[in-house]
Amino acid sequence: MNTGSESKALKHAMNVLECFTAERPELGVTELARLTGLQKSSVHTILNTFANMGYIEQKPDTLKYCLGYKLMHFSYIINSHTGLRDHFLPYLNKIADATREVCYLGMLNDLEVLYLEAAYPAAQLRSRNISGERAPLHCTGLGKAMLAFLTEDEKQKVLSSPLEKFTDYTVTNPEMLRCELDEIRSNGYAVDNMEHEFGVRCVAVPVFGNGGSVIAAVSVSGPSLRFSQQKQLEHAQLIKQTLLPLQYCF
Repeated sequence: MNTGSESKALKHAMNVLECFTAERPELGVTELARLTGLQKSSVHTILNTFANMGYIEQKPDTLKYCLGYKLMHFSYIINSHTGLRDHFLPYLNKIADATREVCYLGMLNDLEVLYLEAAYPAAQLRSRNISGERAPLHCTGLGKAMLAFLTEDEKQKVLSSPLEKFTDYTVTNPEMLRCELDEIRSNGYAVDNMEHEFGVRCVAVPVFGNGGSVIAAVSVSGPSLRFSQQKQLEHAQLIKQTLLPLQYCF
């Protein structure tokens, strides 16, 4: 059995699957070939296999491909297994109602933020389902709250990578970001000052597991005009206080 070639084929297949994002929900064979570096014939074979299994669907109007609903089952299994969402949701709702802002829960995954859940104030309708979306560590409140408490090797891996600039406020200088991370460790919370999305500020607090390592973060986010320095401090203190029962429990 040629396990090496099977592993390579599986890697190519997963690379195709990972091309689909919230920003790129529908892709054609040519686009996927360009993104993965694979031959169109190989991409077509992979897509047909995934489509037959229910993991990929082809849109009849555009003939492009998108992720299939069968993948949602894996999200359900992960949430059921980790229990993070169920444990955190009552606290997220409490924070959202108290701050009257949207509250997010994210965890670390492959040195990115993976959004698990969002809670909205009682008077505000849920705008979209953010579960499963990803974001960078270096320019989001959730990301910086976790990045500050990673090991030096993990931190250096992020800081030595190209830091994408999303707005004029995004910090892309590694040394400046390292100084900010030191402040976050000292203060116990992080602030996204319109660094990922212009006009939006965010305050985030890390969550630690029973081994002492950071496992997740919780944030509140809203229009920058509502997030003065005083309000940011108040939000940070409220999140910290609300999350006390959950720290070091997982």
